[in-house]
Amino acid sequence: MLIFLTAIVGVFFVRQQGISTFQKLASQLQNLEAPVQTMFEGLVILISGILLITPGFFTDALGFLGLVPVSRIIFIKFVASYMLYRYGNQNNQHDSTIEGDYIEIDDEEKK
Repeated sequence: MLIFLTAIVGVFFVRQQGISTFQKLASQLQNLEAPVQTMFEGLVILISGILLITPGFFTDALGFLGLVPVSRIIFIKFVASYMLYRYGNQNNQHDSTIEGDYIEIDDEEKK
């Protein structure tokens, strides 16, 4: 019974937060602002809704944490810093440039 109750309460909060995030997104687009943070918040709300529907106390706890704005922002910053650390310097690792000095030798000097 408790699982159904958390799912029902979770759906209510996900709907409320989703509508609020969508209105914020529309406002940012009208003001010609980049809605990157808002889009990630919407993604976390979507994942939270999926976690709340999935049976289990651990998934419910993670789902409700995703609906709290403070924990949602902390989670987004954590994932962003991890992604930048993991994939941000990938281009520098695969650089095929070899640095060095060279001397030009003319054919006349060889003779």
